[in-house]
Parts: sequence; C-alpha cells; structure tokens
Amino acid sequence: MVSYTLRYFPIAARAETAKVLLALSGADWKLETPAWPQDKDAQPVGKLPVLIESSDSGDEPFVLGESLAIEQYLATKDGFYFKPDDLNTVTRQNELRSHLKDLYDLGTQIKFAANEEIKAGLRDKFKSAAGYVTKLHEKVLRENGSSGHYFGSTVTYVDAALFANMFVLRSAFIGLAPELLELFSEENAPELNKVYNEVLANPSLASYAAEQK
Repeated sequence: MVSYTLRYFPIAARAETAKVLLALSGADWKLETPAWPQDKDAQPVGKLPVLIESSDSGDEPFVLGESLAIEQYLATKDGFYFKPDDLNTVTRQNELRSHLKDLYDLGTQIKFAANEEIKAGLRDKFKSAAGYVTKLHEKVLRENGSSGHYFGSTVTYVDAALFANMFVLRSAFIGLAPELLELFSEENAPELNKVYNEVLANPSLASYAAEQK
C-alpha cells in the first residue's frame, strides 16, 4: 500500500494543486509542516513543497521536490491526464497549467511587493496576463462543449489546477487587490467558473472543501 506525506506550510499556496489531486484520488496522505528555517537543509533543494511516497513493501521512499514536478507525477500516476499516451495532448495540458502558474507567481509578487508603486505596476502586469490567459482558456473550454472540463467529461489535471489556483488567488486578493477578483467573475470568465464549481462539487473533495471554509 502506498501513502504520501506532503511537506508544506499550513497555507493555501504552491502545494494547493497537489493537495487537490491527492484528495481527488482518494490517496492516503498527510500534510507535514517542517520547522522553518531549521529544516530547510533537510529538503532536497532547500525549499517546499516536497512529496514523500512510502510503501509497506519496505522500499526506499520516493522523495520529490518542485511543485509542478509533484503535480505532474501525481497526475500521471493517478490517471488525471486526458489521453495520457498522446504526447501532444499531455503537453497541451501542461502548457495550460503553466499559464495558471504564471498568474500565481504574479499574484505572489503583488503580495510581497516592497511598496505601492511597485504593486501598482505588478497589478497592471497581472491584468494584462490574466486577460490573455482568460481569453485562451475560455476558448479551450468552449471548444470542449462548455462542460466544466478542459478535456473530456471528467476531472483532469488542468481542471484540478484551475480550481486550486482560483481558490488561492481569490483568497489572496480579497484583502490585497479586490479589483483583480473581477477578472475571474462569472461575468468575465463564465467557463472558468464552471470548471471551479464542477471540481468543487466532486464528492472526493468534500473533506478538503470543508477545511477551506
């Protein structure tokens, strides 16, 4: 039997998509929060998140760092890629996921900007980037029949990532930059919101969703 330990801070941030994938798969997993910075040197590259996969076979645990690598490992192992044997389709899914990471990274820069002048410039960058991302992703979702899924008719890796990143950005921008929330409103991004609500309604996420309230 396989179990997972996800090392991260007790916040919704870079590890959120991994948490959602673990919850959706029904995996046996737990969140472990290391003492920081005391345990920094104990991590593979001195940062979090880190995923540790253990089995009762007695094999050496598999330790993996880097948030996207963790997500893509879980998505591959637990069948969250649409047409996993089609390299072009898998790469397209990874591309769409990368767009969401770009927005997350800009949101993080806004949060930790040194002053209001820098924040204002970053907000403009975020608005521009979000405009391009929203336009493309809405098109991809419409082409899949406005079903609440990027590909096919079940939850895939990109669906989970969209849900996790919208949750994180909404949480961050409520007090930080509320005007940016409008970029992802039902009116401005109806297809993205369908995905968000479709993933949220998945029974496997019931305990995860309860913890976020």
